[in-house]
Amino acid sequence: MRFFLPVLFFIFSLSYGYEDFVQYEKGYYYVVITKGSFKNVNSKLLEEIRIQGWDVIHTINVDKTTKMKSPYKTHLLCKAKYLKEGVKKFRPIGVIIPCKMAIFVEGNKIKIMVEDVSEYADIYAPEDQEFKKFMLKVRDELIGILNRTAGRFMKSRYTPYE
Repeated sequence: MRFFLPVLFFIFSLSYGYEDFVQYEKGYYYVVITKGSFKNVNSKLLEEIRIQGWDVIHTINVDKTTKMKSPYKTHLLCKAKYLKEGVKKFRPIGVIIPCKMAIFVEGNKIKIMVEDVSEYADIYAPEDQEFKKFMLKVRDELIGILNRTAGRFMKSRYTPYE
């Protein structure tokens, strides 16, 4: 049994494309990509979002709005299946959707971030374990999008932020 659990976790992580690219800081998960242009990375990010069944319902061009010189976009995401399930678990879910994913240039690197949506369960319905499980599922899928996008550009693995 001691050997079986780590092997099972490893197989599970491979099947979902989870690697050690994602780091965590102050309520959000992120990846840092060191190779590739902003345009190409953003294109692959959008492709990965769609592959996972999410819709980009709007993109905020933060760079244009704030007259920044470097690219910065925030994509607002929704997954119809999760919205339908979420409304059944927590009727006021509309106050926390859509999910937000930002991509911007930081120095000579590209950073992609997603908020930790699982924290909403603790804020809005701390006693509701079903809603908490649901939000963890949404969070894990968003982290998976970050991992798979980073995996398209990097071969090495990150050490998680501590």
